[in-house]
Amino acid sequence: MRFALLFPCLLLVLAGSVRAQLPAPPPPGAYRSAAAYRHRQPQPGGSNAFYPDKRGRLVVEVPRGGRLVKLRVAPDSAWGYVSGKGRSTRFYRGQEYELLHADTLCVYSSTTVLVDGARAGAVLAPPDNYSGQALNTNTPRYFFSRGLNGFIFPLTPRYLREMYAASYPGFAAAVGTLRLDQSLADYDRKTGLYRVTTLYRGAGR
Repeated sequence: MRFALLFPCLLLVLAGSVRAQLPAPPPPGAYRSAAAYRHRQPQPGGSNAFYPDKRGRLVVEVPRGGRLVKLRVAPDSAWGYVSGKGRSTRFYRGQEYELLHADTLCVYSSTTVLVDGARAGAVLAPPDNYSGQALNTNTPRYFFSRGLNGFIFPLTPRYLREMYAASYPGFAAAVGTLRLDQSLADYDRKTGLYRVTTLYRGAGR
């Protein structure tokens, strides 16, 4: 009986210890490079950052002398930014991607935008001479890159196999074993990892 009462408490403690192991997000602010993000060195840093303002700039809010000063940064001069809530965003080829997991295999999400029926990602600005219609469906889609500076690709078995078949054949084979009811973007709250990250860490080379 005593064990039955203690067991739920033990689960809560274990869950808390797992969450405590997850790394804290970098400080809020603008990050000029992937190296700056990795070393947690915003420039400028502040209490919050958001994008875009009315002029399409990245804004960093900096407390100074009891007031909040807004510093503006051109998005093409920044790798990305971290908001006051700890959300990391990377700029890549005129689009923005929320960084969900930073490692040698990075995982991102973005909002689906349909351009003439084709998916184009979360468009920051329409292409030059573009006259079609863009529809933001607010549907999250997932992506990956090799490291914080790598090209960003859709998170699908096909792209993962193409990228890792030569350098990491065990992982490339593992992503092809998913069941129909499984997704590479499935998130495990106990470990704080996405399924693709678990496969990446567990596959033999």
